[in-house]
Amino acid sequence: MPAPNAYVESRRRKPVEHYSALKTWEERSIFRKFISSLRKSYGVTGVSISLLDKNRQIIKYQTLLDMLEIPRIASLDAHALLSHEYFLLSDASKDWRTAHNPFVSGVPYIKFYCGVPLITSKNDVIGVLAVYDPFSKQEFSEEKINKLIATSKEIMKVLDTPLDELNSSNKQKVRGNDVASRKTELAELALKFGRATSRGSSMTVFEKDGSGGPYFQNNNFRFTKLNQTKDTESVNNKVLYDKLFNVGSLKNAAYSLAKTISINFKINFVYILEIRIAEPYQIDGLYFPQENKIDAENFKYTNKLVKTDDEDNDFITRIIGMYGSSNSALNFENLIHYKAFTSEFGIQYKNTKENSLYNSGIIMPFYRHNSKLVRKNKINNNPGSKKPKKVKLYLRSGGYLIALFNKPPSHEFNSDSVSRIFDKTSILRRIYITS
Repeated sequence: MPAPNAYVESRRRKPVEHYSALKTWEERSIFRKFISSLRKSYGVTGVSISLLDKNRQIIKYQTLLDMLEIPRIASLDAHALLSHEYFLLSDASKDWRTAHNPFVSGVPYIKFYCGVPLITSKNDVIGVLAVYDPFSKQEFSEEKINKLIATSKEIMKVLDTPLDELNSSNKQKVRGNDVASRKTELAELALKFGRATSRGSSMTVFEKDGSGGPYFQNNNFRFTKLNQTKDTESVNNKVLYDKLFNVGSLKNAAYSLAKTISINFKINFVYILEIRIAEPYQIDGLYFPQENKIDAENFKYTNKLVKTDDEDNDFITRIIGMYGSSNSALNFENLIHYKAFTSEFGIQYKNTKENSLYNSGIIMPFYRHNSKLVRKNKINNNPGSKKPKKVKLYLRSGGYLIALFNKPPSHEFNSDSVSRIFDKTSILRRIYITS
């Protein structure tokens, strides 16, 4: 059931607008540390920092949800907003208030949830800090709840600190001529680091102008999990789970899923693609630990990384399963797959000239590996070995995409179908990729 409105809803409006517009939210490194610390401390995959206005949950930072906004009627945080200190669900699928919530009954299948209010100095509740996970937790100590409350107060302290003072306290020394280039590189890296806290727009739409020209942005495409309707040939997710599980391998399951989606959603061509990317960087040896590989998401010296031009990116794709075409040599540029993978929700393709076999489609990511920074030349950790002045690295990222193509450019991929296709693709992910 949707959470009721707060009895002070009218009083909340102005502080929510004020805090939502703060430029402090652009200080990614600060909020990313909160997210990373909570994920590790609580052993969860999902953390979010959100504000709630009258109609929406506005997600400022998150993992697992992969959305920027949620209608308030579907928000778990809307329940926590009304709580005195915290709102705790050991298993949301068994609680009558949340069992039918689309984020509980569908992707990402939240079970454990704990949210605490974000409260201003004037006692206005503006949002929620939440931790959540697809697996239930039978025990969640008072100590952990108190730590979550303490973290919410730290976040409010950051938001209440003037930006110039915040920047001064977090300022790092960088050489003058390198500042602009490093900021550019950091912005570029932000697309890959901390994938779940990406602040990109919704699905970007690309159209091919028919003249062999470049792809250009046309408009935004987003979908919601609400108001779902049944297809005439809808597939029961439990039946699909059993079907994919029983085939016994990722390759066979990907083919089976592609066929199921193609038939039930009347899509001409469906394929599932694995993608791997290695991008060359370098950094002063002083800043990189004596390790051959580290998690990129938690590396504190990202602003010291510089992308190198002496070698090209290593970009590899592999079709896991496909249905609807016998041509395994796909006539789609790798650039499209790269754009789809690095965007938040994917891209939509349309060719109004109809001079291709497939003239409309969607490519969307459904899983991303955690990015790694890997030394190009491995070290042996001998006590007498010297640290190199410059360390050459690869930023390694990768994951999986699903592509859906139709022959007519007029075919519309409505939000309801896209949402349900993503749900079914997530079943493949849970069985063979993240298990």
